[in-house]
Amino acid sequence: MDLGLKDRVAIVTGGSKGIGRAVALALAGEGIHLSLTARELESLNATADDVRKRDVRVLALQGDMGQSEDVKRLVTTTVEGFGRIDILVNNAASFSIGSFTELSDEAWLGHFNVKFFGYMRCIKEVLPHMQRQAWGRIINIAGSAARQSGMVAMSSGPVNAAIVNFTKSLADQVACHNVTVNSVHPGATRTDRHIMNTRRRMEDLNMSFEEAEEQVIAGIPIGRLIQPEDISHLVLFLASEKSSAITGQAIAVDGGAVSGVFY
Repeated sequence: MDLGLKDRVAIVTGGSKGIGRAVALALAGEGIHLSLTARELESLNATADDVRKRDVRVLALQGDMGQSEDVKRLVTTTVEGFGRIDILVNNAASFSIGSFTELSDEAWLGHFNVKFFGYMRCIKEVLPHMQRQAWGRIINIAGSAARQSGMVAMSSGPVNAAIVNFTKSLADQVACHNVTVNSVHPGATRTDRHIMNTRRRMEDLNMSFEEAEEQVIAGIPIGRLIQPEDISHLVLFLASEKSSAITGQAIAVDGGAVSGVFY
């Protein structure tokens, strides 16, 4: 299937590991040129090297999406290097494990600053370019905590729920410019964050890591953890010409784990 993406230009934040890395490789496989950003330079450069093997151009830009200057530099450098921006995948995040009584004000504010406001900052910078060319795809990675309560990382629910609400509101405003905006909910995905969550569960419930992970998997109807590549397949479709009638949606890739019914 031709997704109509060859020679498009994408920014992927948090693009060095896990879901961001898988998304970058999937986009590159369709001939998309990429700007990747993350805070940790070594893993960012390693991912950029792997992406270049797909015969596309890549910029690897160290940056913190919690800092407005870094966001502006990312977008300016991308436009200078490629001449356009077609796709934005917001994936960068900070993360704080803890219940309500454990999380400080600084932890709450840090999570909102890097993820929710970081997403907003990136969109604010790229949107004028997409509007001028009358084509754009914005995809916000918003954890499945947006749909359920949680004890291990309590700030994740409010942060991700805010992203979903913002996604819909923005989608309604920019649809007239042929710009779509959607969010993707990863379920329990085999990433560094999953390891952190599982270790906390292991400590709280006094069990081994393997037992804690098996407990998580037992709640997933497909019987396995989600892989980063599972997320990247959906992101690739939402970035494509084939998804032009899909906007303002929040789509889960969780193996059926969230039991609520959403209309």
